[in-house]
Amino acid sequence: MSRTELSFLHGLSEEDSFIAGSIADRIEAAVHKDRSGFTCFLSEGRAELAVKIAASYRFGRYLLWGGYGDADRVMLGAFSDYEEPDAESFPIRALTFSFRKQDRLTHRDVLGSLMGLGLTRDSVGDILVSEDRAVVFLTEIAAETAERELAKIGRAGIGITQGFDPECLPKREFAEIKGTVSSLRADCVLALAVRCSRTRAEQLIAQGAVAVRGNELASGAKKLAEGDTFTVRGSGKFILDSIGGSTKKERLFITIKKFV
Repeated sequence: MSRTELSFLHGLSEEDSFIAGSIADRIEAAVHKDRSGFTCFLSEGRAELAVKIAASYRFGRYLLWGGYGDADRVMLGAFSDYEEPDAESFPIRALTFSFRKQDRLTHRDVLGSLMGLGLTRDSVGDILVSEDRAVVFLTEIAAETAERELAKIGRAGIGITQGFDPECLPKREFAEIKGTVSSLRADCVLALAVRCSRTRAEQLIAQGAVAVRGNELASGAKKLAEGDTFTVRGSGKFILDSIGGSTKKERLFITIKKFV
């Protein structure tokens, strides 16, 4: 099979088509040239696309890995018959940035400083921020650049050490949002999540400010499912945690969790 036979790739955005081609290239190299390879960091949606492409090739010698067990952003490693899929093989390096608690740095602060070095988003994996440190997963080349050039995040001076302590990874915390919606359409769920009108939710979607599982949402009519994650520019990241029963007026009870 070649990538031209993957009919489900038609209709992807130009950027997603490029990523899909890169994924297919890694798989074809592993199958036909006995050469293992790795993609850039993939969002949740693109990781799902990678799994779909691998299944289309009937290729099972791959691994998704982002540097630690619960990573959201991962690389796909496609392994030849002569190499066992192994997380240690991935070109991922973790750096720990240390700073003062009073600096109150955020995910946005850290990512912005990395982008300011000229790094691309797909060279940066998860960024886990706690009170006095941030653990960042990067490609090897991006990690070298950060170690060499990054001295401050915003106005805060930082220390950089290689690796991370698994016991000190910040635990994910959530704020719970409960309510009812008329349907599981994305615009309805979004309106509840960010406490806005459905009209405003539709505007946010039209502005390209909403992504579901890492992919920009094109239409508010898309139905969300339990476990779907979505981000809203300026409001943060959410997960549709549970779908309950319905009211007498047939509105659905749902619970959304906001990452805090």
